[in-house]
Order: sequence, then structure tokens, then C-alpha cells
Amino acid sequence: MSRITPHAPTRPGLLDTTGPLDAELSGPLSTSGALDFLSPRRHEDTQRLDGKPGAPAGAGPSGPDTTPQVDQVGRYSLEQRLGQGGLGTVWSAYDTVLARQVAVKTLTIAAAPGQREELAARVLDEARAAARLSHPHIVTVHDAGVSPEGAYIAMELLRGKDLADLLRSGWRPSPEQAALIVRRVADALGYAHSKGVIHRDVKPANIFMVGRTRPVVLDFGIARLINRDQGGPALGSPYYAAPEQYDGRECDQRSDVYSLGVVLYELLTGQRPYNGSSLDEIRQAVRTGRAQRPTQIIAAVPPALETLVMQAIDIDPAARPRSAGAMARELRTWLATLPNAPNATWPQQPPAASADPARAQRPNAEAVTRRRAELEVASLPPAANPGVAPAADFPSLPTNPAAGEADPASRGTGTAPGRPSLLPAVLVACVLGLLVLVGWLMLSR
Repeated sequence: MSRITPHAPTRPGLLDTTGPLDAELSGPLSTSGALDFLSPRRHEDTQRLDGKPGAPAGAGPSGPDTTPQVDQVGRYSLEQRLGQGGLGTVWSAYDTVLARQVAVKTLTIAAAPGQREELAARVLDEARAAARLSHPHIVTVHDAGVSPEGAYIAMELLRGKDLADLLRSGWRPSPEQAALIVRRVADALGYAHSKGVIHRDVKPANIFMVGRTRPVVLDFGIARLINRDQGGPALGSPYYAAPEQYDGRECDQRSDVYSLGVVLYELLTGQRPYNGSSLDEIRQAVRTGRAQRPTQIIAAVPPALETLVMQAIDIDPAARPRSAGAMARELRTWLATLPNAPNATWPQQPPAASADPARAQRPNAEAVTRRRAELEVASLPPAANPGVAPAADFPSLPTNPAAGEADPASRGTGTAPGRPSLLPAVLVACVLGLLVLVGWLMLSR
């Protein structure tokens, strides 16, 4: 087995190494003890919340590397290291069977030799659970397995930046943008919850923005995997963890609702509801439940969003929205009240051909509803903070439908333009032809 030397891909067109994702992952990842196995992202703020010691840091970037690194695992040829954590490394890789570019996470198990097989089996269990989640806003897991070199997982290779990076860069979304992003994430969480999967570590670093408008939730299964390894449910990211996680109680979907509420709070105000210089200080602040209302920080926060945020981060799980799906519906309802609702700007499939051009331009009510539900996209306006430019991946676009594409619900409500119908002329020609034929038959007798 040869040690891998990072190199540029030799297959043309498979990986552009100049993109923002590669820049974000060019440095070493944190060795905080979190097993960032399902994602090429950092886990610098994921840790034990009950004061107990975490998992051993293992052979991270700053420690001795005792695990052999190879240039192929299973059917995947490893090409370039994208990031490394205490317990795993993310590579751009080539699927030699399906001839496609993927991201592959190889596992470095910092455990006694007798425990490696058990930990690898648990990793595969969680990977299989994540692979069963098929949703446009959840990272796609393609494959997982154990090769002679160790456990690995293959997933879609994402390009973009996570919300944590964007917020650190000074980008601030408008309330409409924040609501759209969180609504999509809530839809994804609601779908996962319907499959019996709780995330347990929702935070900006686990919400990856692909392009301008597609949030992708990362790391399903990671928190539970680490919890099982450390003997309890008390693991998460301190600023975003629900109070019940601090208390060591079992999490349910309302714990994810709380964490997503904190994310929405941060998107709206630019700061988290609770802060502290130590884990104990953060824990005490969270347990009080006395966060500032968003309008006390940013007066322009819409009241409806403020109400939803404060409900979501209530210390009592019973007072929160009952599910992520319910939270998504609240956001969708609020967005529908906006006078200039954001346009759907993703490329659409052309409509099927129709014999009636006017009819082809009039979408039915079901199509409009489905399109709004599935393809609501935020047209990102300039940064809210004066003097701060939007992130490079987030160009400004007009939000007024009059300045761009018409709102899909308003199209086709007037007289449809186009050529006049040829049907009357065709009918007249057919009748005349029939009369000529009858006359000719009568004269020929």
C-alpha cells in the first residue's frame, strides 16, 4: 500500500481545483473529537455538553499519523485531499465503476485495535441510514463500505460555502432570504424526521450553500454516532444545542427545531441568542431562556419572524413548533404575504408542446402551487450592512418581479399573446373541399 501524495486530477473536467470549496478546505480541520464522517466540513464547535471528557483526539493533523494512507479505497481512486479532521479525511475521488467524481471520507479510528471493527460497523450503520435520505436539501450519500484500508463513505461533491463561512465573511441576508433558506432546511429536517432520523447538530457550519440558493444539510448521523461512542446523548454545538441536550436528556425532532431557531436568529440579527467565554457560561445562559428579542438588536426584523424565532428557541420543548415541517409551513405562509415574493430563478424544463399556444402559456393552479412549493428561490439583494459587499458566490439580483421574470402565479391571467388560431381557417377549407368533391361526383354520373 503506497502513501498518497495529493495531486491534481488527471481526468479532464472532473474537478476544478480553483473553486471556493477547495479554498475553504485547504487547511487542517479541528481535532475537537467530533467524527465529521458524513461531510467535508469542520466540527470545531461540536463537543460534549455535560462537562464529561470527549473522545480522544486521535491522529489528527497535529499528531502522529499512524494510519496508512492509500491511493484507492474500494472502487474509488483518491485524487486530492480536501480536508482532514481528527478521525477522518475527505478526498476528491474518482468512481472507477460509474466514472464520476465524488467526495470520499476515509475513517481514521483512534481506538484500541480490538474496538476498531465495532466502531467501523457503527459508522457503516449511520452511513446507511444517511443514504436512505433522498432530498434535494440533504447531502446525497452514494456508497459506504469497508476495504482492507478501512471504512469509507462516498457522497456528492459539493461546491460553495457553508453559512458559518458566509456569516464570518460579513454577508448578511435580508429577512426574506433568511426565511427562504431556513424554510428549505426545515423542509429537509421534516423529511428526515419522517424517516425517523434526528440530526442533533443543526448549525450554520452544517448548512452548505450550493450556488446562491440551495442549502444542503450535512452530517446526519454524526452526533448520534459520537454519542454512542461516548456513552450518552449529551453532544452538540454549545451555541446551538437545545437545553435538553445540556441536561443529557434524549433528543427528538423538537431539539432540531430549537437549533434551527438559533440559526434563524443568527441570520436575522448577526449574533447568537446566547454567548459565553466558557462552556459553563453558555450552558447557564441557555438554561435561563432569557434571550434578547431580535427586534432589540435589529429593529427591522419582521414581527412574524421574531415570534417564530422566540417560539423555536423556547426552553420548553412543548412550547416550540411541534415539528420542523410545522416551522416550514409558518415560514411559507409568511413568505406568501410578501408583496414582491422572491422569484423562481433556477432554470426550468420547457413546457410540453401544446396545439393551443395560448393554453400552453397558462399554468394551472396545481402547477403554480407545486412550483412555488418546490422551487421558491431567494433573489439575493445587496448586503444589508452598509459598506459590506455580498459574498462572491451571492450576486445581487432584482427582487421586484417587474424588474425580472413575472411571478409565476400572475402569468397567463390576461389575454395570452401569440398568433391567432388557424383552426377556423382549416375547418372552412375542409368544408369547401368536401363540397367540391360532392359536386364533382354528381357531374361525373
